[in-house]
Amino acid sequence: MFDTIIIGAGPTGLTAAIYASRRMMKTLVISKNTGGQIIWTSDIENYPGIKSTKGPALANIMLEQAKSFGVEVKIEEVNRITKQGDGSFSVKTNRGKYEAKTMIIAMGLAPRLLNLPNEKALIGQGISYCANCDGLFFKGKTVAVIGGGNAALDAATVMSKIASQVYLIYRNSKFKGFEIMANRVKEKKNIEILMNSEITEILGKDKLEKLTILNKIDQTSKELKVDGLFVEIGHEPETELVADLVERDSKGQVVVDLSGKTSLDGIFAAGDVTQSEFKQIVIGCGQGAVAALSAYKYLQNKK
Repeated sequence: MFDTIIIGAGPTGLTAAIYASRRMMKTLVISKNTGGQIIWTSDIENYPGIKSTKGPALANIMLEQAKSFGVEVKIEEVNRITKQGDGSFSVKTNRGKYEAKTMIIAMGLAPRLLNLPNEKALIGQGISYCANCDGLFFKGKTVAVIGGGNAALDAATVMSKIASQVYLIYRNSKFKGFEIMANRVKEKKNIEILMNSEITEILGKDKLEKLTILNKIDQTSKELKVDGLFVEIGHEPETELVADLVERDSKGQVVVDLSGKTSLDGIFAAGDVTQSEFKQIVIGCGQGAVAALSAYKYLQNKK
């Protein structure tokens, strides 16, 4: 029986694990992978105390720090969470079953799809949702990035150093990402920016070959021959796992109060999976710490 089981091993989950273990709570972290979204980020320049670092490097530091305090980490996929008669929780994964007195939900977000025909069929065959993961497969080739936020701007910048030609496609007239990142993109000679544009067709049989692009201003279409497409149009909360346990909002985000408490006693949530407006590493870490301390207080009150 663990004092707490944390679902998710991104910055939020690992911070929660660090704080829980330092309260001498027996802590287990379960996640499909470690690092969360930051392993897809090339450069991090807004994490307090660290002028500049790489996403995977920061994730690894957090993981090792959590382990140094005795946190157990299982790379498994959670299939079901059940609240038991005594108030504790049963967590079933693809490899085993675990029990805990409290739960902290911190599994973050999943990439949002374009939901176009042929998209899912070509995932891994030219379509990717992670430039930092798959970018090197397209060295010297032509790629497209779709999106206008920080993730898309970062992906375009990364790919400008790898691919020969990058098309950055965005449906609006102004990027929604940070201005400093947008300016970096505009300075790259091998990035062609297509504003007020969207992808209407993904073409290719066994691999991605072409994209049909619609200009929303004059309603004209054209085809782009590309080897790769990086979809960076945002993410959605991975909350189906707890849909029957806790209250969610219209966006599928877990509803929490300022202490990270959900609608079900004993379950706390933090980070991007919650209704927090701003999805940033430092905010997720802060909320992870709050959730862990709240879980500790909850156990102390029960005693």
